[in-house]
Amino acid sequence: MRFTRPLICSTIVLSALALAGCACNDCAGDACGDVKAGAITTVNGYCVVNPKDPVNPAIVREHKGQRVGFCCNGCSKNWDGMTDDQKDAAIRTAVAKGRP
Repeated sequence: MRFTRPLICSTIVLSALALAGCACNDCAGDACGDVKAGAITTVNGYCVVNPKDPVNPAIVREHKGQRVGFCCNGCSKNWDGMTDDQKDAAIRTAVAKGRP
C-alpha cells in the first residue's frame, strides 16, 4: 500500500501533462504536440493555427498552390473559417519559425 499513493500521483501528473500538450481547444483527441512519422512536405514545419506545435504530415490543405500543414484536425477546421488574408499571415508566421 505504501507505493500506491506515489503511483497514483505520478499517473495523475503524467495525464495532466499529456492533456496540456495542445493549446487549440478543438483537437478532439488528436495529440497535437506529437510529431507523426513521415516526411513533412508542407511549406510550414509548425502548425499555421497553433505555431507551437509541429505539423502532422497527414493533415494538409492546399492554399494558393502550396501544401499547408496542421498539427491536428481541430486546427485544420479553424483554418477553413479564416479569410485569405488571415491565412497568408498565419503561413508567414509559421514559415518564419522554421522546422522542428
